[in-house]
Amino acid sequence: MTNLAIALVLALQAAMPGTNQDRLKVVSEDMVSVVNEEFRNATLKSDIQESEALAMLAAVAVGESGLRKDIENCKTTGDGGRSVGLGQVMIGPNWKGYTRKQICGDRKIQFRLSLHVIDLCWARTHSTSGVFRCYTAGDPRKDSYSARHEYSTYNGIKHNVYVYTSSQKLQTCYFDSKKKCTTSSSMSCEM
Repeated sequence: MTNLAIALVLALQAAMPGTNQDRLKVVSEDMVSVVNEEFRNATLKSDIQESEALAMLAAVAVGESGLRKDIENCKTTGDGGRSVGLGQVMIGPNWKGYTRKQICGDRKIQFRLSLHVIDLCWARTHSTSGVFRCYTAGDPRKDSYSARHEYSTYNGIKHNVYVYTSSQKLQTCYFDSKKKCTTSSSMSCEM
């Protein structure tokens, strides 16, 4: 696991206490992988920064689905079945030609589609809070509880990822024989 993925796990753990660590680990690894691929392949159209994109993607996934497995596999959907996956991407052009079966069977596709919606929203507004209004309501001017919640989650995730990656805490983190991550501080980083 990269330091960035570990930092994201820790940030998600702070945003969603009590969530299964194994779940946070695979979700974080996939988010980091998708964001890295999209930036490496230059598929995003706006000038959003990679760190912003990752924090926004994580906040959207937390806010839209709580990272729940039943939402990931589309046993539970939103908007009368029109919105699916961890980012609750609504059917139509945002599905980029993927079928429901493809989306519901692949977490990385779900993150990729969410990231492209974030990218479109960023191009429209260049305002972080506006991105969440755009994502949740389709309009960067339309306020909602969901948009405010995702924006607040984004701020926490972004701050924690920065703190964890810029501090010595990750460098002192090691895995013991039980795959428990331990640090010299009181920070928990169980994987």
